[in-house]
Amino acid sequence: MVGVRESVPQGRTAGAVPRAALAFAECLVGLGYRRLPPGPLLAGDGGTTLFTSVAAPAWRRFLTGHPRPEPGGAVVLQWVLNTSRLASLPPASPPSVQRAVGAVWTGVRPYQQALCDVLDALREAGTPTGELTFVFRAEPQDRVPVMTALRGLGVEPGRLMCGARLPDAPVRMDPELGPCLTLRRRSRGPVFAHCDGLCPCGCHVSVAHIQFVERRRTAGHVTALRRPLFEMIVSEHALIQSVRGGSPAPGGPRTPVPALLGPLSAGIADLLAAAGGAAGPSPVFLADVSSAASLLLGEGMAPGPRGGPYVLRRLIRMIGTELAVHGLPPALLTSVIATAEFVYRAPLGFPELSARSWVHMTEERDAFLKVLRRGRNRLLRPGALSDRPGEAARQLTRLRSERGVPLALSLRWCREAGVEPSLLHLALDGVLEEALLRPLPATAPPPSPAPGLRI
Repeated sequence: MVGVRESVPQGRTAGAVPRAALAFAECLVGLGYRRLPPGPLLAGDGGTTLFTSVAAPAWRRFLTGHPRPEPGGAVVLQWVLNTSRLASLPPASPPSVQRAVGAVWTGVRPYQQALCDVLDALREAGTPTGELTFVFRAEPQDRVPVMTALRGLGVEPGRLMCGARLPDAPVRMDPELGPCLTLRRRSRGPVFAHCDGLCPCGCHVSVAHIQFVERRRTAGHVTALRRPLFEMIVSEHALIQSVRGGSPAPGGPRTPVPALLGPLSAGIADLLAAAGGAAGPSPVFLADVSSAASLLLGEGMAPGPRGGPYVLRRLIRMIGTELAVHGLPPALLTSVIATAEFVYRAPLGFPELSARSWVHMTEERDAFLKVLRRGRNRLLRPGALSDRPGEAARQLTRLRSERGVPLALSLRWCREAGVEPSLLHLALDGVLEEALLRPLPATAPPPSPAPGLRI
């Protein structure tokens, strides 16, 4: 996960920025929370501050003023890049790059007052709180106080339920350390590819994650905190989906698109159509990856072999791979990034990519094209694809591990050459390669014989 510096100048572009998350944060400021500036992506020494996300403990420490916590509330609105989701983007799932509101209250905050803060901010952001469902996880001694506070706010018993941890909730929110709540609502728009505006499957979207941190775990023991915490996390995607949901337009596309990626996805679809490509490349996927890559390029990051620069390298090459697998020239990835620059970055108020950033982009594109050219020549050289069982699968596995050629692209080259690799051998080679790369478990030396015992 990568935190990306927020850059939204006042004036000409402020109205183009989605205002739901901003309204949520401003409401908390009006309730007495301090506004904190978002943290930078790049440290002063050129290193990266990776993993400063809403799902990492560092986010909470940043908000509380660790190691010297400040009493009272604090709120920050920051761009976050979730690199763990970039392998495949399900339709209508939260985009990999979005803004998130994080807030804490350090010190005692009554349950009812803290929950009232959340509900007031959601109303200010345009979310109808009367449709929310409260899924809470709590130890037996915590359940009654939480339910009492919610009922005091007018929440009907039918909207309260005790359940397991939801997949999108931060792992650190552990009910053993204090009661946890997730505020959910029925989605007005489709969530999955098979959904339409009248989806009967009961799709819900998580609007906010909340925890009252009252205890800590030390050396396996749980003890009471001297200074408890109240924490909330809200994503802009959830707020926008709550406000802008609705059925697809008649005759429009059935596959939903995340609201934050809608304009960019449409722009990339137009670019692909102008390039003459057949149906295949996913505009939603390309919009998701290119938005992340353009924001990292805008921070001055250059593609590289490890850390944050490696994340950027993978993003750029994923765009080229998606294009090449569907028969489009990988060099078109420069046009995809340019589309993200004008359709995504500029309306959000970010400054234009510098000339140096475009140099980084061009160099990485040329390096990727060189990898593909060499990989194709190596794969299609005489004798490489022999008739021996599993030989083509071994060649493809080696190209991926040693040369960095995407497996889907080398499969396409094989089929263009009239060779159909055995998918069974390909799967077995992948498992074998993973086993060989895995370090061997440490083995204990054989026991020495006891004194006086002869073997």
